[in-house]
Amino acid sequence: MKENLSLPERRTGSSLRGVRSVTVVCTALTAFPLSGWAAGGSLPACVQKPTAKTTATCPSGTENLTVWGKHPEFTTPVSTTHISAQDMAAYRMQTLGDIAERVPNLSFTNTTPNNPVLMLRGLGGAEDEGPVLYTPVLIDGIPVPGFAMGQMFDFSNVDVLRGPQLTEGINAFAGMVSAQSRDPGNRLGGALDFEYGTGNRKRATFSGDLPIDASTSPRVSVGGETADGYIHNRTLGRRDTGGWHGWFGRLKLLHKDRDGGEWRFSLHRMLNHGGNDYFETPANARNHISYNTSEGVNDTAYLLGSAQYHRRFNPRMILDVTFGGVSTDWTYSNPYSVFSASSGFTLPTRQIGGSVMLSGSSGTLDWKGGIYGQQVKRWAPYEFDMSPTYASRTTATLGTANVAFIGELGWHFAKSWRLVPSLRIEHVDSSLSHWTSSMSGDTPYAYSMQDSLPRQNLSKTAPLPGLKLEYNPQPSGALSQFSWLSYTRSFLPPNYSPYGSYGSTVSLPYASSYGNTVEAGYRLGDLMGRWSVEATGFASFLSNLQVAATNGAGESLIGTAGTAHSRGMEAAAHWKPLGTLQLNAFIGLTYAAYDRFVFGGTDYSGKQMAGTPRSSFGFSGDWHPAAGWTVNASVIRRGQTTLYPSSSIRNAPYVLVDAQIEKRWKHWNIALYGHNLTNSSYFTRGLSGGYVVAANPRQLGFRVGLDF
Repeated sequence: MKENLSLPERRTGSSLRGVRSVTVVCTALTAFPLSGWAAGGSLPACVQKPTAKTTATCPSGTENLTVWGKHPEFTTPVSTTHISAQDMAAYRMQTLGDIAERVPNLSFTNTTPNNPVLMLRGLGGAEDEGPVLYTPVLIDGIPVPGFAMGQMFDFSNVDVLRGPQLTEGINAFAGMVSAQSRDPGNRLGGALDFEYGTGNRKRATFSGDLPIDASTSPRVSVGGETADGYIHNRTLGRRDTGGWHGWFGRLKLLHKDRDGGEWRFSLHRMLNHGGNDYFETPANARNHISYNTSEGVNDTAYLLGSAQYHRRFNPRMILDVTFGGVSTDWTYSNPYSVFSASSGFTLPTRQIGGSVMLSGSSGTLDWKGGIYGQQVKRWAPYEFDMSPTYASRTTATLGTANVAFIGELGWHFAKSWRLVPSLRIEHVDSSLSHWTSSMSGDTPYAYSMQDSLPRQNLSKTAPLPGLKLEYNPQPSGALSQFSWLSYTRSFLPPNYSPYGSYGSTVSLPYASSYGNTVEAGYRLGDLMGRWSVEATGFASFLSNLQVAATNGAGESLIGTAGTAHSRGMEAAAHWKPLGTLQLNAFIGLTYAAYDRFVFGGTDYSGKQMAGTPRSSFGFSGDWHPAAGWTVNASVIRRGQTTLYPSSSIRNAPYVLVDAQIEKRWKHWNIALYGHNLTNSSYFTRGLSGGYVVAANPRQLGFRVGLDF
């Protein structure tokens, strides 16, 4: 984007560009039951009956209780955070930004509350600047641009995987966020919910399960949301210029065939239309006041389809396949008064691909292998018009095709030890076509410039090895433990900067990024799940790191930092002192900085990467004081940051306090909630000209639900 430019520079304006994309992609279907939000997983409290919105989580009298040390999440050699549907409801996590603020070493930047771009362990932020993708976001295995995802709805869980993920289908340089929609239930039932809160925010949802027979069941989810927002525009005399309205829906079908295969087909739709009255001076933004002369436009939408197949041929061989598509659309324009110019975009993307993964075991060996491929096409127009002084328009079409061969072999070479070498070989073809640029002006003198390029092409093949050493001893007494040490080679493919103004710079592709990441983790827990602790340390050594930056001519380009690094740790714990009380805690530490990076005449060497706090920690508690009653509360502290993408303004450390109290009856439930109860004021985006975007203020509200 071009928002990292100061006003006098020619390409000043919002760095956002609208994205309308049709994505069809196939990724491996791999389930990750992972450690819990702000802690490890825990045994559920049996305080309610399952409904159409929830599934039974309490063991029945005839079930065998699985001890904690045998849970798959306990022996997953990845730093993870698992967020359940109950967590999302209890702490009102309804956007990716809400999740990022409450997960260790995950942060975000955004220009509006519904369009976050994620940064994991300091890496990311450039997703809305070009084709760079550090942290893929998946819905039912299908990648969706995080800035187009908008409101989340009817998910069973969201898993955050930190560190490179190279054997799960899509290439994930910094990590991955995977959301799974709720599966249809096998009993007829439904649920209605209504929510009202600060900013005249109203949200209504319906979900229902309609089983056809014992092997086939569909699920329908639909809802809508409208809000005035939290901005008071004093120029226009309005309080709805940061508001939005939209609707969302999902249809999902689950079928279990006679051969033991599971088929999942889902269709997702989200539409959101809103204002864009967010950029202001820090003093005004902090108080959610605007003097802009118009509200701007911020419209997002996606249509997603997913088909997943899972089959266990025998106890030692499993097949996983996912195929799907998504069409996203982001239309964005700033109020004219922000830059004294009209700036905006719409930008479509199309993507098609597929993958097949087969895994098995024999004796002391286990293995996994498959193929992943995709083809992507993105159109990238951008306009900035401050006539009669200056006007510019660029157009470009970016194409990418890649195929990856994936293999992993596990060897149990000793009683408690497993060695796991892996290899991903990725080939990428990239192209830039239909690139044009026009710049003109009439004041103080008339000028006009036109430029264009023929089709540009490049190819790259990268072998990406990995190695893990795992230690998983038999439980000793009442304790179970698991530890791992891993090395991963990661890769971001080369491409072109579509938003440059001159053919001489746009025709030069930016280089591939490479990372070498070392990670060590340890988990210790009580066998019955009463408590657990875990800690992960990491160090990533990066070369040619792709960074959104501005050169001396004022062009918005993807530059490369010669060398950089990211190091730190994540730790989490949970404790159940009582059967009705669970306490959780987490801490994340990250230091991500450029070692050698000079661009546009500015030396960034030694500077910390923007948008990432060096520290974050939090505490939460879940209490069931009586049958049907639940009280949730959390306190999160985020450390100081420099605003992304380019700003001298810093966010001071801030604290977020959330709380909810809920009462459930047989069919009814009601909840009162508070979000950011201390009304902490902080910013989520910053421009070099001094404008910022403020996060949402304190929000209070209630929710009423009916299960039937």
